[in-house]
Amino acid sequence: MILLALLLAAPSVADAERTLAARAQSDGAWAALRASAAPDAIVYAPRKTSAPAAMGRGAETGAAPAGQPLHSWTSCDGTLGATIGTSTGGIFATLWRQAGTGWQWLYTGGHGGETAPGAAIEEDHAACPDPLGSAGEIRETLPDTPIATLTGRALAGLVAMSDGTMPATLRLGGIDAEGASADRTLLWRINAVLGARAGAHLLRLWSWDGRRYRLALFDVTGTMS
Repeated sequence: MILLALLLAAPSVADAERTLAARAQSDGAWAALRASAAPDAIVYAPRKTSAPAAMGRGAETGAAPAGQPLHSWTSCDGTLGATIGTSTGGIFATLWRQAGTGWQWLYTGGHGGETAPGAAIEEDHAACPDPLGSAGEIRETLPDTPIATLTGRALAGLVAMSDGTMPATLRLGGIDAEGASADRTLLWRINAVLGARAGAHLLRLWSWDGRRYRLALFDVTGTMS
């Protein structure tokens, strides 16, 4: 109960996304991103690179398109979160980590194109393990991921995003980056996508539902040649 009360009182990951969007409007996108980036944050430009290094080379271009979060996921312990959102510039996904002084982003990426404003934000919270820290482990068969497996009743509620049409299959390379909340109720992984343009990658997010991990987000970037 104490943990739940603290989590409810703290700013949510959706609040962090809103703050980032507001600061991008007032100060410019680069300033906003620099101010809230984790020291180990990554971006693809076009290949995986250190976000602080990449942003250090970036020139400010004025206010960013107004954006809003559409869906968020948060670990039971509140140490890790993820958001997807929309703006006039496209659809984006962001990974966030609590740093003691507030939320810092670990990864951000998106898909271009005009998008319509979304409905009220959906907020998902991972189940709390009992006993605490008893969440399981992800086990997968790599490297190929048939997209057809992403349909069906077992994956109801999955959010899937891609550049253009989702490919029939993905050939996955090594793990570019991965992480987990302190209690391991929310996990993420980014794999390189082979046979696609430079920097193509797949972001996946898993949320603990009390018995197993549920694939919550499947985001493919850069598969179009």
